[in-house]
Amino acid sequence: MKKRRICYDTEPYYLPDKEGRLFQIGYQLNLYGTFSGPAEHITVDSAEYQEVERDLRRVAEALSQSCNPYHMCELTTIDPATLTYSHERKMRPDVTVHVPIFDQQHFGRPVDDNITKTLEAAIKLVESAGVRRKHWPD
Repeated sequence: MKKRRICYDTEPYYLPDKEGRLFQIGYQLNLYGTFSGPAEHITVDSAEYQEVERDLRRVAEALSQSCNPYHMCELTTIDPATLTYSHERKMRPDVTVHVPIFDQQHFGRPVDDNITKTLEAAIKLVESAGVRRKHWPD
């Protein structure tokens, strides 16, 4: 974590029902990593972008293997070839990795206490590794 600034946030993970209404089946833990130096000329093809993406993938994979595999997706998804910007992080470019957390054995089941506890455990793990919530100090 000392090499790279990483922060996280969470959001509900929804699925549409037969009528097209959304209902919550879990959560999504979003990991954001940034670059060590100026990022004005960073593109998704640059070596530094690839390094950040690789580092975030490692964190996400370690996290998915450390928590309850019954509820946490073992696969993580990376927004392909994207840089994201957030006012919370002063519009710095971030590479983003999403870790979905839901009941894999009963896909589509509404969120329950086990899924919520898995999210809480994941948050404790990333925070214990120095990952900050929403943004990092300047």
